[in-house]
Amino acid sequence: MRVAQIFKDYYPPTMGGIEQHMNVLCNRLAGDADVTVLVPSRSRRTRRDDGDGVRILRVAEFGRYASVPLCPTMPAGLRRLRPDIVHLHFPNPMGDLAYLASGCRAPLVITYHADIVRQRGLLRPYLPVLRAMFNRADRIIVASGEYMASSPFLRCYHGKCTVIPYGVDLNELALRDGETAAADAVRGGLGSPIVLFVGVLRYYKGLDVLLRAMAKVPHARLVIAGRGRERTGLEALAARLGISGRVTFAGEVPGVRRRVLLHAADVFVLPSIDRSEAFGIAQLEAMACGTPVVSSDLPTGIRLANRDGETGVLVPPGDPDALAGALNRLLDDPALRARLGRAAKARVEALFTAERMAADTLRVYREVLQTARESSPSGGVH
Repeated sequence: MRVAQIFKDYYPPTMGGIEQHMNVLCNRLAGDADVTVLVPSRSRRTRRDDGDGVRILRVAEFGRYASVPLCPTMPAGLRRLRPDIVHLHFPNPMGDLAYLASGCRAPLVITYHADIVRQRGLLRPYLPVLRAMFNRADRIIVASGEYMASSPFLRCYHGKCTVIPYGVDLNELALRDGETAAADAVRGGLGSPIVLFVGVLRYYKGLDVLLRAMAKVPHARLVIAGRGRERTGLEALAARLGISGRVTFAGEVPGVRRRVLLHAADVFVLPSIDRSEAFGIAQLEAMACGTPVVSSDLPTGIRLANRDGETGVLVPPGDPDALAGALNRLLDDPALRARLGRAAKARVEALFTAERMAADTLRVYREVLQTARESSPSGGVH
């Protein structure tokens, strides 16, 4: 089974949540399928990379407009791959156009990661393309039933939707030899209980709300791990609030450093403010490390992962007082943190593993291929 996965970036090097999700998914699928990732190259050169059994075709890119890559050769690249399954990750206008322009008639699976929220003004002229894509899709994967039910765009496509929650690689999140000491050293070096955020610094992450909350959490240190355009404004806000001395902007923390921080933290926080945060994969990673989570109570997959009072605490989005109250409650109660952390780890191990996600995705591929064969006079799928 030849599978083409399409998005606008891939990890490595891009550290976004969708990119890392694709990396975990494709590496797991590679044991049962021939997987090629088709993405822009962020340069005017086309190149091929291989890693962990996954081929990566990075096609020439001629800049980006409103974060959309311009890749005129992507349709031809997809056509040459001759996939049995095309798996598009949405939102990704260039990928949509590439599929439609390629002439490829392989069954189409779309993973719907999030509604378009901030760039809604650009959505109107693009709607005909989106409708064409989603009408053609054989299956739409969503990470939670709640997100599907509350998405205005998906309202017309519930019959095509299958819920497959995100999964994380438990082996990659387990501490290696010597890393327990490294986590202890992080705690000792910071000298205070650690509140940790990991993610790209984007507007919808609610980091301004988190900083205002931290002004009311006097005996803890906040570590913000990630990079993005919001950093300068956030640093200025921390200075105005008088908490710069208790806030560490750690930048991007891949690999070992990320894993160590997740284990060193006393509480992980996901303070997102709107439904652009469709799930919060980083909270799954923290939970897998036995770290309790405080996250925003949004009508998305956040509620599916983090159960209020069971694995962590849910708070109203955009409310710094409620967020501060939840953080103080957990930081002041080690026994509560330990209980929630154990339950968080058990929940991930039961429901949100990479193996389970890949197995469910393979089942979808086989179902759509079988349907395509039964409906094709020649028995083929191209």
